[in-house]
Amino acid sequence: MMKFPLLMLALCALISGCQTTTKQNVCDGFSRLTPSLQTSVTILKTDRPFANQIASHNKFGAAQGCWE
Repeated sequence: MMKFPLLMLALCALISGCQTTTKQNVCDGFSRLTPSLQTSVTILKTDRPFANQIASHNKFGAAQGCWE
């Protein structure tokens, strides 16, 4: 590691110059969850807390304007 201090310095400077130039959006990487009817029924019967999380996720996304 001590053999190439100038190379390390140059690489660190190169990496630190990277940054996002596009405006971030609350909806980036966020999509509505739409399980099939059969899956919905199964989830409601077997894992009610998870069903509530899906409903909350979809409600939050709609409130943020990510989908209608």
